[in-house]
Amino acid sequence: MKFFYTRLLLLAAIVLLSVPAWAQFTATGTVLDQQSRQPLVGAVVIVPGQTTSVATDAEGRFSLSAPTEFRAVRVQLLGYRPQEVALKAAGTPLNITLEPSNTGLSEVQVIGYGTGTERKLLETPAALSIVTEPELRRNNTIFLQNTLNQVPGVRMNVRSVASQSNLVIRGIGGTYGRFGIRGIKLYQNGIPLSEADGTTSLDDLDYTTLGRIEVIKGPASTIYGATLGGVVSFQTRKAAPGTSIQLGTTVGEYGLFRTNTGIGVGTDKVNLLVNYGHQESRGFRDAHSNTRKDYVTVAGDFYVSDKQTVSILGTYTNVHDNFAGELDSTDFFTSYTKTAPAYTNRDIGVDAEITRLGLTHTYRFANNFANTTTLFTSNSYSLSPAEPGYTHTQRGKRGVRSLFTYSPTLGSIATHFAVGTEYLANQDVNKRYTFSKTVGNETGAPNVDQEVRSTQTNVFAQAEANVTAHTTVTAGVSYNVVTYDIQDLLVRNNPAQSLTGYRQFKPTYTPRVAVLHSFSNLVSVFAQYSTGFSPPISSQLSLPTGPVNPDLKPETNDNFELGSRGRALRNLIDYDLTLFYMRVKNGLVAQTSGGVTYYVNSGASEYKGLELALSGNLVRAEAAGQLRQLRPFVRYSYTDAEFKDYKGILGDFAGKQVTGSFKNLFTGGLDVDTRFGAYLNLTAQYTDRTPMTDNNARYAAAYWLLNSKIGVRNKLFGHLGYDVYAGLDNMADVRYVASVALNQATPAGKPTFYNPGMPRNWYAGANLNYTF
Repeated sequence: MKFFYTRLLLLAAIVLLSVPAWAQFTATGTVLDQQSRQPLVGAVVIVPGQTTSVATDAEGRFSLSAPTEFRAVRVQLLGYRPQEVALKAAGTPLNITLEPSNTGLSEVQVIGYGTGTERKLLETPAALSIVTEPELRRNNTIFLQNTLNQVPGVRMNVRSVASQSNLVIRGIGGTYGRFGIRGIKLYQNGIPLSEADGTTSLDDLDYTTLGRIEVIKGPASTIYGATLGGVVSFQTRKAAPGTSIQLGTTVGEYGLFRTNTGIGVGTDKVNLLVNYGHQESRGFRDAHSNTRKDYVTVAGDFYVSDKQTVSILGTYTNVHDNFAGELDSTDFFTSYTKTAPAYTNRDIGVDAEITRLGLTHTYRFANNFANTTTLFTSNSYSLSPAEPGYTHTQRGKRGVRSLFTYSPTLGSIATHFAVGTEYLANQDVNKRYTFSKTVGNETGAPNVDQEVRSTQTNVFAQAEANVTAHTTVTAGVSYNVVTYDIQDLLVRNNPAQSLTGYRQFKPTYTPRVAVLHSFSNLVSVFAQYSTGFSPPISSQLSLPTGPVNPDLKPETNDNFELGSRGRALRNLIDYDLTLFYMRVKNGLVAQTSGGVTYYVNSGASEYKGLELALSGNLVRAEAAGQLRQLRPFVRYSYTDAEFKDYKGILGDFAGKQVTGSFKNLFTGGLDVDTRFGAYLNLTAQYTDRTPMTDNNARYAAAYWLLNSKIGVRNKLFGHLGYDVYAGLDNMADVRYVASVALNQATPAGKPTFYNPGMPRNWYAGANLNYTF
């Protein structure tokens, strides 16, 4: 018996001594993309200081156990910035959101393609570029053109200090004028910024609140309706975890002053950003180039349950801009900062108020069946003295976009179906008055009083099938209807002079077919055929005799693409390459007869080229040392845009380069980021010459711009984040044309083509973020 008790005590001692070895400490949770809130598959969750790790599953979930107690986990995934997160009390599951980085972008989820798949860029069969928050921060965030012009195939031109932007994608957009954007559709948080007639102004978008931009190059009408050259989707910055107060100030040359005051709330149930921004500058021109803007942005996501999410976006912008105008060649080359006299004499500029509101509801009926519906409205009020008269415009827009997605597995084939609609309706009142004096902007008699009702309806369907483990086939089509109802409130009793008219364009079908094949989850290739269209705007639809033109047709685009993206050189370099061919038919061309300008469809144009992006972090993650990132990058695009059948009053322009297009665009740079927070960003941009006239007789010269930014970004005491920086743009003080007024002609024989770009200028600032 004594022997039995001895063995029993010995066994108990062994059990007690073994308890620490058997004990397990566990953390569970889900890893999501910060912008899309979609699960991230394959993210590695690590116990800091240990080798214990686990990868997230197909739902982004993880369960991590370790033999010793730990208080935090570190999460990392290619294409995203690593994050360390403290554990919650009582084993509460974690919801961890990762912010995309500026390397490994082929692994980042695409959210702007509008079909609810949220595929990785590597798995997206389209020419699409992602601009992440680190990319936005590497430049002065007040001037978006410095960032968008780094996207292959894209050129953003700004006519004044911070207003009247124009976008050119693959050479499309430059021929549509300098006062706005047409042929390219723009969204913010899934809400259309574009109007029902296809025009867009970016004057009310607060660039400093952006967290991501996605650019689709080539038509995307199958999903987005009336687009010819592409789609740009802006996403508002998400709030960081916790409750935070954000303060920021930027000052710079030529009276630049910008402030931001914001509050952010980031929890498992709410992500809310509220920001007020004030911005002003006197401009670099001799006079009359000052700008002042006030912005209010409210953007929030409310995660009501596992099935429901409600999102809001509200913006208000108050704008006062004075314009300095274009110069002729003599003034441009001898008096670069001169102000065009007529602009000062007439006090030409704009005063405007713009309000936008959107509400989005997402409901997941099942794991593979969901609906997202967005209701939106906007109103703007603007006063603008401009030749030949004073303009008063009120624009009201309302609409809805709804998308159903269903992702069943049919047999052994995974599929995804998307069916949806988008409806836009504008009701605009345009009033123009003659000037009562030869100098000044006092108004005289009205010469235009119109009410324009525009509608755009897009019904679309798309199907995807993973026909093999590495091959996806996509097919889709949309049905589009555009109508204009123009009421001339000034001339009612004389039908011969009245501008009243109604036009519904023949319904347009825009098909798309694409196939993508991936190799070893590192490289993919795709081929795509897609179509697009862009209707005339209401002012182009009018005839000199009064009624709307019954024969004017929308422009159309047939687009062919072959591309590849992924990682090469032992995963050191990220690359993205696309070859494209586009044929645009029924191009809209302005004709002048008897001093009156009207529009006709004239021939076709062809666009051929390539777009290339290369980047990589030369510092390995496992390497020791103070450098966290040494990232060189190169972006290059070649576009051969040529008129094929273009005959106008002034001649036959077949074989000429499309007006306002650029053959070569290049951006190269280097980013250096240290572990203690210091960073350096260097950028060189080349813009090729561009024809200013249809006959290619005159070109705006090519130019290089060199920009730099240096700063320190880190966190103190675990709560106070700071970013202190300074930058120098146009370091070589190059004189260049920032925006071209195309096909200008004046009686004096000195056409005013040239809008000068900003000379060398410095800026400095600080952003503070305190998290409670």
